[in-house]
Amino acid sequence: MITKVTYLIATILSVKAFPQNIQLLSQLPSDPIEQPDSWAWGRHPKEGFGYKARNSLTLEQCIDNPETAGTVHCDGYDYSYPVELCISMPRLAPLKVCADAKFPKDFCVSNAANMVKAKGCQKFLTDMCIMDISLATSQPCADAQYPKDFCTSNANQMVKTKGCQKFLTDMCTMDINLATSQPCADAEFPKDFCVANAVKLIKANGCQSYLTDLCTADVSLAVSSDCADAKLPKEFCVNGDLRMIKAKGCSKFLGDICSQSLELANSADCLPAQKSVSVFRCTRSRDICLSQLCELKVRDKGSCPQ
Repeated sequence: MITKVTYLIATILSVKAFPQNIQLLSQLPSDPIEQPDSWAWGRHPKEGFGYKARNSLTLEQCIDNPETAGTVHCDGYDYSYPVELCISMPRLAPLKVCADAKFPKDFCVSNAANMVKAKGCQKFLTDMCIMDISLATSQPCADAQYPKDFCTSNANQMVKTKGCQKFLTDMCTMDINLATSQPCADAEFPKDFCVANAVKLIKANGCQSYLTDLCTADVSLAVSSDCADAKLPKEFCVNGDLRMIKAKGCSKFLGDICSQSLELANSADCLPAQKSVSVFRCTRSRDICLSQLCELKVRDKGSCPQ
């Protein structure tokens, strides 16, 4: 047992001292960056001794050679370069070695694509992001606050961006197709815009407060299910258009609508109006007075107008 321990200690000491006349897996480099006795040595059962140098540079080497910054050889060190060097070598500017540098606005903006993530340029984030629409919609620009004219000029691309949400209505009203899209679902539209585009915006959340105005902008809308909850005014319902008999929003004026024509007065659609139609409406015309619409209100047909 003692013999084995003695042999093991002797082997370790001989390896650490880089023993001569051993079988190497490969040749030593002609100009090693570190002394071989500081390397990691090991012995393979069949293939002899092998060695491996550390896969890194010294701190001094990293500092003296800026081109090595950001590589695996220097990532483990904590060091930084002066702002002048970071500016003279834009590749370094976004890296850790330039994280503490405070860059001037013109440098940040001129190199926006590379500098948008740089800590030293964050105070100019919006100025950088508006340099390119694709940059403005990217993740690094998520916290940028954009001016109104930039948002509206690029409405289709910017409608989803956080930095333009305070101008959502302004962007959505730039294009009717955009106004009806999902990103504009929460936009509050002005009345004139809603009415001018009533057919397309009848279902838009941002126009529901003007539902009656939209429904009265087009008779085909007024009689549709989209206007079922609209409270339509009497003058709109009783306008001589026979289609209004189908409008749910005009049901309270059904008697007035039905008394506009003999065709309607005798139709099955007007039977529900027999109780609500006024005597005044029934006695304005002999034909209407004699119609089935007025059977309940004028039982003595002899009193009908001649």
